[in-house]
Amino acid sequence: MTRIGFTRPVERLKDSIKEAEEMGFDVIAAPSMRIIPGDKEEFKRARELILSGRASYAVFGSITAVEECIKAYGEELVPLFSKVRIISIGPSTDKALKSAGLSSESLPEEFSSAGIVELLKYSVKGKTVLLMRSDSGSDVLCNGLVDAGAETLSIATYNLEEYGMSSALLHLITAIKGGKIDVMAFTSPMSARIFYSQMKSQVGDAATAEMMGKLKVAAIGRPTSEALRSLGREPDIVPKDSTFRDLLDAIASATRD
Repeated sequence: MTRIGFTRPVERLKDSIKEAEEMGFDVIAAPSMRIIPGDKEEFKRARELILSGRASYAVFGSITAVEECIKAYGEELVPLFSKVRIISIGPSTDKALKSAGLSSESLPEEFSSAGIVELLKYSVKGKTVLLMRSDSGSDVLCNGLVDAGAETLSIATYNLEEYGMSSALLHLITAIKGGKIDVMAFTSPMSARIFYSQMKSQVGDAATAEMMGKLKVAAIGRPTSEALRSLGREPDIVPKDSTFRDLLDAIASATRD
């Protein structure tokens, strides 16, 4: 049985472990971050931009962004966001929107920030695009849409805060030290940077590089791959689409070969 390790926001950890185990993986996982709801002023700013007619698009970058908007807007959510064209980053986010009574205009071919840029680059010139996402979203989406002639406004629907060292994380690092992890999977650039920082604090830079070089490393998408490269580790496994399920499928495929 393939044993995988990963870190996830604490709010997503239980479901992620269950999903991986149901696919037949042995799992050692730990919390990397906690999700903090966005400031009320952020939601107020988005509301005003939509009601004024200034915003043309709203891009939802994650399930969490949808969930936080549901909490913030309540019954106002559907009538408010029906005034703009909605784009979701992938099928899981689209499903969350549909459950809330909204629907995406379309999905990118590649479920990533780069995929959204490719989808919208010919239709957003002179338009204002709201980016409904976390406070730590990559610059890929913003820069790509600006280059296409759009005005972008990031709405921090939630903040990601480092969880800190935990017994679960120490257990994961110990498993890596003992050669008991086959694949270490990373689901965001921030989670990769946090993990490397925490592991280095425990075993040092050289040992971290050596240990991580002895196992396979999976990255959920392009930004996470780039973060790993900046940390000195080329990912071995990168799924075509950037969802957690796609990451697990890619790992399963790679470890069967």
